[in-house]
Amino acid sequence: MEKQFAALNFDTSPEPLVCPFAGDFQSSTRRSSGEDSLTETENSQTPLQSSSTHTDYDTNRQCPVFTQEVDPLLIKTSLEDRIAYLTDFLGFTSRDADLISKIAPSVHDVIPSMVDGMYAKLFEFDITKKVFMTRNQGFDGPLPQTLEELTLDSAQIVFRKVFMKAWARRVLTADYSNGKTWAYMDKVGIMHTGASPFKHQRTMGIAPLNVPYRDIALMLGWIQSILHSAILQIPESVCSATEKVEAVVAINKVLWIQNDLFSRHYIGD
Repeated sequence: MEKQFAALNFDTSPEPLVCPFAGDFQSSTRRSSGEDSLTETENSQTPLQSSSTHTDYDTNRQCPVFTQEVDPLLIKTSLEDRIAYLTDFLGFTSRDADLISKIAPSVHDVIPSMVDGMYAKLFEFDITKKVFMTRNQGFDGPLPQTLEELTLDSAQIVFRKVFMKAWARRVLTADYSNGKTWAYMDKVGIMHTGASPFKHQRTMGIAPLNVPYRDIALMLGWIQSILHSAILQIPESVCSATEKVEAVVAINKVLWIQNDLFSRHYIGD
């Protein structure tokens, strides 16, 4: 009996805790100075290869203090640095961009009905419908006098649908390695805050949209659901099940980046 117990290990001391992210990480340092410039971003080629190395789980190494240094003030003022941070954090890569390009022809036809459905949704609530009682930038047609007179066929709504369809097509067909794509999305964010990002509109005195961020975020969530559904319904002969799931993830990343490019102009973070 004593020999049997002698072979057992009764050591109940806890095993040492090891950081799962331990590893010899390279630190990628963001620029710590510089001025924001849309021109700089528009002329840049945004890298789509994530520099994150969080897939290294070698537990024999020490836990790092950080992997990348990000200047919180710089990403407020520099669109290029902000996009680098967003794409790296979300892991948006050239693979995501390629998947979006692949599913685009199959999803393109859903855009008109998606836009119609979006405005129908906005008309379900008075607080979202009232936004369109104010003249939007670039529209010089007639406006209804009362909320009841505003319909989905009103001239300004038809005008807004054209812009919305253009944005949706851009999401599906954009060159995400080009800074102009992100500069465009940033301007989309600015123009909904009551400030115009376009010089010619300021010169002409054209008032921009002024939409609460609450409703912007809700609408992006609604659009996300429609696009996800459209992607998952693509025939297997066009995209495999795995590719469709990956494409859903890729579109999700783009919409969350667009969401950030809205919110940064509302909350200043």
